[in-house]
Amino acid sequence: MPWPLPVSDEARLRLAKGYPYAAPAGSYLYRDGAATPLAADRDPALFSGRVPVIAHGSNRAPEQLHRKFSHLNGTASEIPVTRAVLTDHDVVYSAHMTRYGAVSATLHAAPGTRVTVFVTWLSAAQLPRMHETELGLGNYAYGRLTAVELAVEQGPRLTEAYAYLSVHGCLADPEAEDAPLALAAVPAEDRRHRAVHQEAALKLLRDRHAPEAELDGMILSTIADTARRRRLIADLQAAAVPREVPGFELIEG
Repeated sequence: MPWPLPVSDEARLRLAKGYPYAAPAGSYLYRDGAATPLAADRDPALFSGRVPVIAHGSNRAPEQLHRKFSHLNGTASEIPVTRAVLTDHDVVYSAHMTRYGAVSATLHAAPGTRVTVFVTWLSAAQLPRMHETELGLGNYAYGRLTAVELAVEQGPRLTEAYAYLSVHGCLADPEAEDAPLALAAVPAEDRRHRAVHQEAALKLLRDRHAPEAELDGMILSTIADTARRRRLIADLQAAAVPREVPGFELIEG
């Protein structure tokens, strides 16, 4: 299990509806479950030997990093997380529902759009754990993005970075032909795709697959019933907008 789900219905609904969770206003250092602003005069060695992985969804949030790395303590738990602007891409919904009931994120080409993402700088010991949480259930692929325009607020200059992208494609916007649906919680300039918040994305799934159901009941039952969730994902994938991320070189997944 990548990380344990909460037991109570209230906590499960909060987890599902809260995606992609709150991110700090700027770059920060994650350590032992806390986030502190990343000082401009930080030691450059902090980034040495680390892998820059674009965090476009929940991995930008300290609370999600804590779910994944709470087993680490002290300096072993430290992850520099730098805010960045990625040009000609947007953060859109993936055509799948997670095991914790959220419609998660992926990247998609969007010429002219500048979207705010974060970069998690993972150590050699931390990257396998992130792989476990992202690749373990077969929903994402890991690879290298080359020749990207990624303006990093702090840290070394980047001309390439790594990312996890959905293998299911992008959730189709029912109001726009052949277009994905963007995450309103992720800031972007000159966004070309319609953007909605998580609860609206979940209602879209409910209206399509269980229109008679109350939203909270649909979320909880889909979390509890793995077979039902897989059927839902298969249906979403069949109608998905194909993933388009130029320069993505698959490594794993």
